[in-house]
Amino acid sequence: MHIVVTIVLKMYSARNALLVASVLAGCSLSGPKDATSLVEVASGESLVAVRDRVRALPAEAKARGVEVVIPPGEYFLPAGMEFAEGDGGVSTSARVVWRAKKPGQVRIVGSRRVASTEFRRLSDPRLLARLPEESRDKVFFADISSISPGRIPQLANSFTGTPVPPMVFMGEDFGVLAKWPNGDEWTSFTNRVDRGRQGSEPQSSKMYSNGAFVYSNPRAKRWNFAEGVWLNGYWTHDWFNNSIKVGSYGQENGTNDVIRFDGSMMYGVMGGTWGRKERRFRAINLFDELDEPGEWFIDRAKKVLYVIPHGGGMEGEDVRIGYSANALVRGCNVRNLRFDGIEFAFNFGTLASFRESDGVEFVDCRFVATAKNGLELDGLHNAVRRCEVFNCGAQGVSISGGDRASLTRSDSIVENCRIHRFGVFQRTYAPGCRVQGCGVTLRGSEIWDAPHAAVIYGGNEMLFEYNDVHHVLMETGDAGAFYTGRDWTTQGNVLRYNFVHELGIHDGHANTMGFYFDDCDCGDAVYGNVFWKVARGIMIGGGREHPVRNNIFAECRIGLSIDSRGMTWKEWNTPSNGWDLEAKAKKMRYTDEPWKSRYPLLAKIMEDSPREPLYNPVEDNLFLNCTEKLLALDKKMDAVLPKMKFGGNVAFCTSPSGKCAAPDERIANAFDVRPYGEDPGFADASHGDFRLKEGARAAELIPALKHLPLARICRMK
Repeated sequence: MHIVVTIVLKMYSARNALLVASVLAGCSLSGPKDATSLVEVASGESLVAVRDRVRALPAEAKARGVEVVIPPGEYFLPAGMEFAEGDGGVSTSARVVWRAKKPGQVRIVGSRRVASTEFRRLSDPRLLARLPEESRDKVFFADISSISPGRIPQLANSFTGTPVPPMVFMGEDFGVLAKWPNGDEWTSFTNRVDRGRQGSEPQSSKMYSNGAFVYSNPRAKRWNFAEGVWLNGYWTHDWFNNSIKVGSYGQENGTNDVIRFDGSMMYGVMGGTWGRKERRFRAINLFDELDEPGEWFIDRAKKVLYVIPHGGGMEGEDVRIGYSANALVRGCNVRNLRFDGIEFAFNFGTLASFRESDGVEFVDCRFVATAKNGLELDGLHNAVRRCEVFNCGAQGVSISGGDRASLTRSDSIVENCRIHRFGVFQRTYAPGCRVQGCGVTLRGSEIWDAPHAAVIYGGNEMLFEYNDVHHVLMETGDAGAFYTGRDWTTQGNVLRYNFVHELGIHDGHANTMGFYFDDCDCGDAVYGNVFWKVARGIMIGGGREHPVRNNIFAECRIGLSIDSRGMTWKEWNTPSNGWDLEAKAKKMRYTDEPWKSRYPLLAKIMEDSPREPLYNPVEDNLFLNCTEKLLALDKKMDAVLPKMKFGGNVAFCTSPSGKCAAPDERIANAFDVRPYGEDPGFADASHGDFRLKEGARAAELIPALKHLPLARICRMK
């Protein structure tokens, strides 16, 4: 039963509206004591006004819980909406719930629509001459000065991630800032002229300038460098992407077609590149390359927007411009607040952000099209359930909380969500889900379509289970679908029953990993996962306490690797590049309680050969058609192998080529290599179905496989 409290504010003067609110605040609501107070949004009423009148409800009404019912429609929040400490419920059983009256039919947006009638077809001959011939009759323009207060800033000379506002949205997606090459293509160079000053070097350094390379592609001769040309690329490493303005283009010291930058970047140009020789880049923010449906360009001085619509004309094309860096809904120290069945969309800033909050939930919501992050939750007992998050310029979901020092759990969760197409602008280290703190769970979610990692995490007692991760790492290297690194103290984490498959694989290198425990990271239990069509299933980068048991590695180039970088790299216990592993452990007081009892091996690490990759048992795993190596161990580990534990692993080869990896001869007795052609007994491994058939040979050899929930892991019905 509900108590209905409805106020149509637009029918009253400001004075009368205040009077009504004051009367409501002082009244006693009738009805059963356990009834929820129902607040209905009136026609034409702003959501900010609704929030304010919820604040004015008497304590008696809030004690029963409050439900705000939002009728179907689109609600514009130009500066977003902030929730304060008192805007939530008094307990988990008396929440404040904002609910769509019809799920999926309420949309909260942070951008302004540009009406199709505002656009005109471009006819200026001077501008048309600059465009590719095939697009000259497809470009439309609109004066946006009326919705663009103040100066529209130019792009920074050098930036990582999302450019400055505004952001243009077309349909449910971003418009594409006019670029070349189109689509997912890149152009490249191999001839560096100047490495450039790196981020750690002082601006006064005369050893290097701003970086330069030779680019003889005649396409560059079309670009208007005086107006400004920016290049986005992987200039040194395949895990670091940066955008930078061109300072000059032409001849330098007798060398033609030299592009020199107008700014520096973290790693310079080809500054110690490993892997591929060619460095990839794209030209962005060029009017001269406005040539595909969905592309846009803004003349920032004249405040004119140019677009190419998807359908040939502007009728039916939904064009919006977002400026606000504020999150659409946000708050700090909020408790027991829930959003149900609502779509948050089209915002330059993050769509939803709550810090230091307790019991904030998003259920059956959609987060669509933001230049920044989809959703940020920090605190205790927060939840994201059955939500879809997509088209994010940076991260999809960030969830954190708990207290690592005391090992107090957050008990926050992301569950049964669909997270895809993220990292659109910040193309590295902007995961589908970032997890930090202590005691957070990511369960049953599908994460896909991204240039870099699906999950980046750090902390303690995290649980990652039943997640379906695929088609990530599609343009990066030395990266993991699940990634953590460079910390001994990230202990107690469990990765189980995940399906990681069909990741990006580049240039013949096995440098995209399913799970990547980088730079001596420690403390992750790995069991019951399926890795299919992954370059390298697991990479243990010199760390310890990563038991690997009962996993399936199918059609991987390398099943898993353990290396000795802690034994051979000088950085392991120095501040260089953020390592300083012992200092990080001391900061957590790792030899005191509760750490000493919870992680006893960590407590004595400095007396237990701290540089060696110990306590990484690899047992009872199945390898199917792995082509290069089953378990890769570097040559520096010969002295450590007697301390390590391997056994019960089984390798099958059913590949038509008959070419499968053999075990490292140093640990050959840890593998049962089955005769060529012997069937492990999976339902349809070639199509990702790893359910075991009746009497499967794999289950006879590794009985623990019979207990894995393979139908749920591989999303089979």
